[in-house]
Amino acid sequence: MKPSVLEAVGNGAFLYRFNIEEVVAPANASQEEAAEPRKQWQCEEVTVWPPISSNKITEVVIGSKWDKDHEQKLINEYNAAQLGLYGAKTSDEAKAKIANYKTFLEERAAIKAQIDADCEELNIK
Repeated sequence: MKPSVLEAVGNGAFLYRFNIEEVVAPANASQEEAAEPRKQWQCEEVTVWPPISSNKITEVVIGSKWDKDHEQKLINEYNAAQLGLYGAKTSDEAKAKIANYKTFLEERAAIKAQIDADCEELNIK
């Protein structure tokens, strides 16, 4: 059964699940009969304490994926690449620093969009 997106834990906290997807698990080799692969669910989850809000869930999820200094490091490297401190802007090293920050922004935007959609469905402001 697909796990719920938001679930009360019982101690006042909630589990917020994201990136929920159905995957095929390998067949159990210990069974004598011809075992078939089985489907199961996998996801990432974080613990969120009340009051529950879209902003709070976003903060907890982003904090679980990247440490608080990660974005600043990427911004510094991006700016240094733009200023030519890694050779010309077209150098492989500069392109990599710029691409790293762009990838981070895309991943964060996707997570925020997923949280916003989940919160709208759950009527969380």
